[in-house]
Amino acid sequence: MAKVSFSQYSMYSTCPRQYKLAYIDRLGESSANIHTIFGTSIHETIQHFLSVMYGVSKKQAMEIDTDKLLLEWMRKEYTKETEKLSEGIICTQLELEEFYGDGRRILEWFKKKLDKFYTKSGFELVGIEIPLNAKVKEGVSFIGFIDVVMRDLSDNSIIIIDLKTSTMGWNKYAKADKFKNAQIVLYKKYYSELFNIPLDKIKVEYQIMRRKLYEDAPFPIPYISRHVPANGKPTVNKVYTEFMNFVNEVFDDEGKYRDLPYPKVPGDRQKNCKFCEFGNRGICDKKATK
Repeated sequence: MAKVSFSQYSMYSTCPRQYKLAYIDRLGESSANIHTIFGTSIHETIQHFLSVMYGVSKKQAMEIDTDKLLLEWMRKEYTKETEKLSEGIICTQLELEEFYGDGRRILEWFKKKLDKFYTKSGFELVGIEIPLNAKVKEGVSFIGFIDVVMRDLSDNSIIIIDLKTSTMGWNKYAKADKFKNAQIVLYKKYYSELFNIPLDKIKVEYQIMRRKLYEDAPFPIPYISRHVPANGKPTVNKVYTEFMNFVNEVFDDEGKYRDLPYPKVPGDRQKNCKFCEFGNRGICDKKATK
């Protein structure tokens, strides 16, 4: 059974050649960088905090040394990803120190403003890192993990929360990006199917954590902000149709990869190559397929 994640769908839509090298040829070593190490680490820290808050008490959660926990996770992720490399480095010591400092400030702000995002009054934690595994066609399943799922006890609705890290937050263009928004919409669809919950009883939101604040801003800027993309039934159907176009294009009726050209798409000024390991390792020449 072929397993397809949203990140695979996004990668194919950005550059089919990168997708082929990573998932068909399996030539990848590690796609990690300081951004992914930081993202995973702060996810794990906040998820642990919420597990204690809803599973034990808010008081005990507030006593967690989140600075220490974040540092432990960053060290763990750095070591794990470095061991995958045959040469080179994931990031520098200076980058690790900078991002750790940014994370400490985010977590401090999160604790101070906790009630703006999470409260035990009228809400309960359904789960953390809830797995999705749904058959989408013969031989192909969609897989994913939902960061946080809450229940609003006032109407028994579900809230799917996806945690995102960003350098300066999401501007209006990022918030309008169809792939950024499509991920949580697909999660909503498959959560609805797997747990037999009507679409109109599921809410979604991104919680976007920014590492840096604009200097001399004329108004206070939060370290964490919400973004709720369009997620009604028409949007769900549109996103699902586009996702299935990808699945049917890449996989045959037995779930096997089709023999396709998988063209290279460097993008304007090779922007798609910036964090691509295959160009950096010399496997791809970063030139568009003619």
